[in-house]
Amino acid sequence: MAAPTKQSKLREVLRNDHVKTVILIVIVIGSVLFFWFGVRVVLATEHPFMTVATGSMIPTLNVGDLIVVQGYADPSTIYAKPYPNGDILVFLHWSSSEGTIHLVHRAVGEKTVGDKRYLITLGDNNRGATDKHFNLTTHAELLGLPEEYVVGKVIAHVPLLGQIALFMQTLEGRIIIIALVVALLIVEFIPFPKKEKAKVSKQE
Repeated sequence: MAAPTKQSKLREVLRNDHVKTVILIVIVIGSVLFFWFGVRVVLATEHPFMTVATGSMIPTLNVGDLIVVQGYADPSTIYAKPYPNGDILVFLHWSSSEGTIHLVHRAVGEKTVGDKRYLITLGDNNRGATDKHFNLTTHAELLGLPEEYVVGKVIAHVPLLGQIALFMQTLEGRIIIIALVVALLIVEFIPFPKKEKAKVSKQE
């Protein structure tokens, strides 16, 4: 008998259910990565999707909302006006309790000192004094938010969808995700004994 060709061996491998599953997983992961990096390029920011974690922007944004962020090609175009007209910004913020975080507040004003522009920010749900801003390295208090600290502006939001991301950051959420992945691997790659079908004999 002639030895099987490489092509026939490849077909045999591709017919294997485990191989099909691996190929499908690779395709799904590749599609997600392609989408993610594509969105980052289109929106000109490394953080195109974020989740609102506090209630400081109620009623405009609620806790758990998924926000779509677009970077500024030119930070000088940031529109800073009182509620509800100013741009809603995502920016880097330092606090003594949390360190450097991403904050989502509205640009409600601005001030220029020399040739440097500082933005005045405030959450829509906050009352009283505007936000205090600090140098991310020295932690010294600044006159306002420097333009270079701005990640981008919020251009859209989806209510409650970000709750999934918030849940995944909790211990319970991580345990559930790990358990689901382990269960999927067990089902896909561990062979279980199959019940033999009872043979029905035909009587003449």
